[in-house]
Amino acid sequence: MLAEDFEDELTCPVCLMLFTDPRTLPCGNSHNVCLECARGLWRNQTVPALTINCPVCRATCSLANGVERLPLNLALKNMVEKLEAAQKGKPAKKTSIRKKFKCDVCEKKPAVMECVTCVVKYCEACLETCHPKERAVFKAHVVTPMEPVSNRECDTHEGQALSFFCTQCGVMVCAHCLLMGAHIEHPRISLHTAVLDRKTQLQEAMEQLKVKRNAVLEFTQRADSSIQELEQNCKQMRDQVKRECFELRDQVGRLEIKLNSVIDSHEREKCAVLMGQVEGQRQKLTIWSSLLDRAEQVIANEDGAVFLDVDTHKLDKQLRGAVEASVSPPPLANLSPGGLTLNMSPAISCVSSMHFTEFLVPPAPADLNCAEVTSTSLLLTWNCQTKRDGDHNTYIVEQAAYVLTEHQAEIPWKEIYQGVNRSCSSSGLEEQTSYRFRVCAVNSSGKGPWSQIKVFSTGVPRTPGDICLVDCTSRSLVLAWAGEPAKRTQHCTYVLEMSEEAEENRVAGNANVSSLWQEIYSGHWRTFQVGELLPEQTYRFRVCGVNSLGRGEYSPVKSFTTPAQTEEEAAWPADGEVNDESRCEDVAEQSLNAPSEAENTIDENATGNLSCSLEEEDMVPI
Repeated sequence: MLAEDFEDELTCPVCLMLFTDPRTLPCGNSHNVCLECARGLWRNQTVPALTINCPVCRATCSLANGVERLPLNLALKNMVEKLEAAQKGKPAKKTSIRKKFKCDVCEKKPAVMECVTCVVKYCEACLETCHPKERAVFKAHVVTPMEPVSNRECDTHEGQALSFFCTQCGVMVCAHCLLMGAHIEHPRISLHTAVLDRKTQLQEAMEQLKVKRNAVLEFTQRADSSIQELEQNCKQMRDQVKRECFELRDQVGRLEIKLNSVIDSHEREKCAVLMGQVEGQRQKLTIWSSLLDRAEQVIANEDGAVFLDVDTHKLDKQLRGAVEASVSPPPLANLSPGGLTLNMSPAISCVSSMHFTEFLVPPAPADLNCAEVTSTSLLLTWNCQTKRDGDHNTYIVEQAAYVLTEHQAEIPWKEIYQGVNRSCSSSGLEEQTSYRFRVCAVNSSGKGPWSQIKVFSTGVPRTPGDICLVDCTSRSLVLAWAGEPAKRTQHCTYVLEMSEEAEENRVAGNANVSSLWQEIYSGHWRTFQVGELLPEQTYRFRVCGVNSLGRGEYSPVKSFTTPAQTEEEAAWPADGEVNDESRCEDVAEQSLNAPSEAENTIDENATGNLSCSLEEEDMVPI
């Protein structure tokens, strides 16, 4: 058996080197450490004490006589010296162990190249298939050869592997650096833990960068898609402009031909009239010219006998007859193109003003409210924005009757206003009647959408329907009544009053004395839970509606008696309030189906119908 076979047993568990001045620890298992390593273990304790922990079994070892007094293991020291003597003259062990990385794609073959941009390692086959340089997307990537990583040794302590990481200095250290070197008492972690932590940090940074990269990638993709869509739209618009201009040129060409044909017809007509006049005058001119030539010949003859011998009397008669018969030449026909004056200014102005316009209809008016109420009229106001500067809106207001039937959608709308003002008055209405209203805006681009339908009523509110009992306990009563649609018109407020029958009995015959009635609720809801009542007591209730015109008539007085207290109710809070969501839902469901309700449910949809039955929105929070 060779001495090298005992090298592991002759290695210090702290410095991982052959023992130097080995000392035996009093841990009960006779474990050994180097003297310098024992000093380092004692100095690195967080709390100074005369004990250290065995690095092998973690048992507490007493140092009552000090570290220097730990017993020397002479046999172990001799064995180490013999081992060192046997190793003399032999080549030193290789302390550098090459580590090969595997391909990140196939995870089988060793990696030979690494893309710094992608942070991915490739083998030769995967590099050619997954990361070809010919592709445009990979041309800007930096690809470098893989450098084998070696387990480096400590520069300060020869032969010591860098197996720890000093978190304070941020460098790799060996065990001697932590026990007796420059990193004593520095916080440290194992190299494996440091690698995991650093990888975790890199992965977090990578994830953050990936998120930003994905956002930029998504933006670029959307931008590319938008550019393509823009190019396609512009191409379609160019084609449309080309077609429209071709059509316009074709129309202009046909118009030119039409106008020229009108001019030619006018020319032929005028020329025919003028040629007729010229032909008649030319015949006269021929006859008169012959008479004048003959008369000039006769007058030119100087021989008087010859002159008298000629029948001058007849010639004179012919000349005088021609003079008396002739009239002045007729006026020339009107050669100007009367009625054909060409005015192309409007067409030229229209063509020159042709341009692209943006189709921006106005939005739906908002905040349709009733500013003033009378017994027979309503003053409506609303707000609306213009889509384009300088473009004024025209508003259309329509009105329809409001009835509680399933044929609400069949009731026609009637236009009651059209103008530029953002307010109008609807008059000639019936008293204590509800009406539906809607408004829309119109500009040069077209008609905008209708506003939300609102319901407003004239006069004081109608008398609410009979009060019905929806649910009850020994301490509370849930009441409901019929009336105007809640939350659809904020101009009707309900006032619920209560009186105790026992108190009324004290004032016999004066059941309606105002001092006996106490207001317990005021709001737009049509249900209310009356709390803090006494068991087996009778209470009287009445309700009325109030708006800006005044208070309506009270409903008939109804009496309800609280039941006796049960054992379960005895455990409730003293004030009688029960905050149970399921119970509130049950109350709402019973209210919807209350037999005393005289209203029918009408669903509100896109056509503008309203629901005014005792819906969930009509339920007061209990």
